[in-house]
Amino acid sequence: MPDVENLLREELKRAAEQAQPELLRPLQVPTRRPSWRPRLLPLAAAAAVIAVITAGALVAGLTTAHTPAAQKPAARKPAVSGSVPASLPRFYVTTSSGPDGRGIQAVVRASATGQVTGTVPVPSAIPVEWADSGGTFVTAAADDRSFIIGVQGGGSPTQSGLDLRLFRFAVSAAGEPGHLTELAAAPVRNETTEGIALSPDGKLLAVSLMSNSGGNSDPTIQVLNLATGATRTWTAPGRNYPYLLGPPSWADGSRVIAFSWLNSKQSGLMAAPRGIRLLDITAPGDNLLAGTLIVPSGVVGAGSVVSTLITPDGRDVIVVTWRDLTPRASTHNVVVQFAELQASTGRLVRLLRTQTVRYDQDHADTLEVSLGVLSLSPQGQYALVQGTQFGWLDVGGPDPGRFTPLPAVAAGQYVNFAAW
Repeated sequence: MPDVENLLREELKRAAEQAQPELLRPLQVPTRRPSWRPRLLPLAAAAAVIAVITAGALVAGLTTAHTPAAQKPAARKPAVSGSVPASLPRFYVTTSSGPDGRGIQAVVRASATGQVTGTVPVPSAIPVEWADSGGTFVTAAADDRSFIIGVQGGGSPTQSGLDLRLFRFAVSAAGEPGHLTELAAAPVRNETTEGIALSPDGKLLAVSLMSNSGGNSDPTIQVLNLATGATRTWTAPGRNYPYLLGPPSWADGSRVIAFSWLNSKQSGLMAAPRGIRLLDITAPGDNLLAGTLIVPSGVVGAGSVVSTLITPDGRDVIVVTWRDLTPRASTHNVVVQFAELQASTGRLVRLLRTQTVRYDQDHADTLEVSLGVLSLSPQGQYALVQGTQFGWLDVGGPDPGRFTPLPAVAAGQYVNFAAW
């Protein structure tokens, strides 16, 4: 027995010597959560479009009674409660207003603790309140070190869209952000940007937007080569094609882009989602409709899909859905669910997390346009998500459904874009 005790002591000593201080979660006395407050949405119309365009996939019943079409292999032994998964990205990035209420800053935090490891100011011409409500975009490469910030601005009363400025920066092993470098060949001028996504190798940037040229508003995907500045564009043909795009995400390395969209002319924006498409950027042509439909239309079961991202291997789609159980009442009982779908069929693989909350009309509307699956880890095991809280969710790791809240913005506000 003494030998066993000695072995345990030696093992604990070695583990302690290998621990990384920034990944250790400090012990805290539980505190009372602040009351929920809605955030201001200076881009109310744009935010509503962002919310509904990402309702591109239909779920054939996100309920626990649904029989999965494809069963995942047996999950590994769950991680010890409160421990930090070894494969969790070390840092995540959000944007917010500066500490003095002026300007916009990119904020880097340790994923294990939420502790700020560095900030860097972001040049911007947009009102500072937009920093926390959809005026900026964030995306990351698979190395957890390379990030791009997109900032909208430059609009005028005679323009129907906004310009997009892009800034690239790196994060050190200690979580300290480097200087921002503006990309000269930003592809968007006087357009409505819906989202950006940096390819896993950090060489390409995908931008989804609604092109506002010639009186048309056409769904468009642009891919920018960050080394050469060359841009390739795919657009749905036809005048005022009635589809709206959601934010892009990459699958199959840097070859395929997934994006959601919905038909805006069939009984209202939220009534006719059409699915998630895959665009092979190595294929010839510039027709966005050539993309393969991987989540076909169906009947909404547990709720409308508000936001989606495809896993890096292209096999699954992580979604967040919204359902109002009492739409005609003054107080709304809202069900928010995160789920994993099989990309090839759209059928439920597993339900990851369910939250049921009660809000008045204003609060419920604000929550609906704020829900999001924001960023996936390089292996697709963990996701940064915005439900009723912001945090990370285990979507394919050792403890599926485990949620850990993280700090990002002031209490009562929501995170539109975050990346790791």
